[in-house]
Amino acid sequence: MKVVWTWIRHNQGLAVSAAICIVLLIWTFGCESKVRSLIRPDEEVNRAEFALEVQELSKKQEIDPDWLMGRAKLGFDKLDRDDAIRDQLFQFAALSASTGGVSTAGVITLLGSILGMGAVVDNRMKDKVIKNRPLVTQT
Repeated sequence: MKVVWTWIRHNQGLAVSAAICIVLLIWTFGCESKVRSLIRPDEEVNRAEFALEVQELSKKQEIDPDWLMGRAKLGFDKLDRDDAIRDQLFQFAALSASTGGVSTAGVITLLGSILGMGAVVDNRMKDKVIKNRPLVTQT
């Protein structure tokens, strides 16, 4: 464990970029966009569940249609914004293949770019340390 902490201390930029890569992978592939439920306000639902809730509530007579349409628009707008961010990440890394699937080469390119930026930061930090190190003269 001490070896890991020593490596992280000496390669802070690379460690941070590796953590960013892990978070991006989990968020992009593991988390779907969610919005607050209209029926159960303490829970969040995905796009399909939200559309089903809007459809159910639109059939009820006691719900104000203007209120429902306003809430539905806000919810779908939030889902669209969250999906747009995810889509921009895919486009940045050239992940969208012509079939609409995910390209493994695009994922590797994105992660490599992030790790490369971390390596550059590490090198600049190490260059600064070397430059500021006092010179030892031998007599």
